[in-house]
Amino acid sequence: MHKDDYQKNSELILDSQYQRSLRSTDKFEHKRVLFIGSESYDAPTITLIQGLSSLGFEIHTIRKQNINSFFVAKVITEPDPQSYDFVLSNLHWGTRWSLYSEYGLHACLKVLVDGDDNHREHNWQQKIERYKRRYVCAPPDEIKDMQLAPYRWLEDCGNYKPDIVFECQKMNGNGTIYLPFGIHQEYLDLDERLNWKERDIDIAHIPGPGIWRKITKVVLRAGSATSLLKQYRIFNEPVYGDILTPQPISDYISRDANVHSYHRWSVSLNYFRVLNRSRLLVYPNISRFPFWDSKRPWEAYAVGCAVLMKRPCIDTSRYPPEGIESTLVYKDERHLLGALKQLFRDEEKCRVICERAVARARKYFSARAIARYFLMQVYEQYQAS
Repeated sequence: MHKDDYQKNSELILDSQYQRSLRSTDKFEHKRVLFIGSESYDAPTITLIQGLSSLGFEIHTIRKQNINSFFVAKVITEPDPQSYDFVLSNLHWGTRWSLYSEYGLHACLKVLVDGDDNHREHNWQQKIERYKRRYVCAPPDEIKDMQLAPYRWLEDCGNYKPDIVFECQKMNGNGTIYLPFGIHQEYLDLDERLNWKERDIDIAHIPGPGIWRKITKVVLRAGSATSLLKQYRIFNEPVYGDILTPQPISDYISRDANVHSYHRWSVSLNYFRVLNRSRLLVYPNISRFPFWDSKRPWEAYAVGCAVLMKRPCIDTSRYPPEGIESTLVYKDERHLLGALKQLFRDEEKCRVICERAVARARKYFSARAIARYFLMQVYEQYQAS
């Protein structure tokens, strides 16, 4: 796993962005955010809101709670546009774009998070056009006001135009700012704090949706049958079951028929037990489409399991996850087995690398760190406009 210039630079960029962002909260007067959000679970938005809240920002929603902010948001009925540092929205379905006109919010600084998968769309508007073909458009107000909707719906964006757009599955040159998924607090709460010797799985790969996960399962299975990886303890299967459901929204989870995706707040304890027992998780990307980020690498880091990641196929250059530990990045499936063999050749060196990676991931990709980075980008983009 040779450290090329790209990978070395990613470590420097990550550290630089982190240091520059440490006092970003000082740039904002009110420490208050109005959230007009999607009615669908959105992992990067949740990380961001957790971070903003832990940094002392108040989060408001209008008339009802939101699936992405229920744990912290204050519900209000009459927002004062002058009292917010910015208005935050995110994509998928159910975002009440009409509230911007209803409450005179177009003059506010408007920030949009696009955390949705990228099926070769070049911008968030193209994603909305795809959703128009899938979901109900312009439903009656009584549907939009429901805490649990019977179906997924869209409002027309009207004259909404964000001042700043953050994107998780970012393509090169599209004018957005990369925002990683990052580490949820819920993942950290499941850390069993096992040390290196207590972990009885050397290499874990947990298959799931996406072509690269399927290919990687085959590659690891072949490698484990040869001298390359035969001596290592490998877990290479899906894992489900023993579900933990957060109490504040357990009723929503039980009644939501995968409309809002409240079930994503539940976690499989069996899945996290595997991560807790693992020294290293192989994360191979998801599919051939330009999207890489998901919850899986951040779940692993949260419970002390390092990640050997395939080099992202998206533009992460602003805040690169590969900068966590540049020796834990592999180029493609042809190089995976060799990378694993080289890494585990010296177990003590491997331990040091993996433990350093976990520490750096928790430092640079915690909810607080992500929120500080986000705030600095908002401030700098606003100043430049």
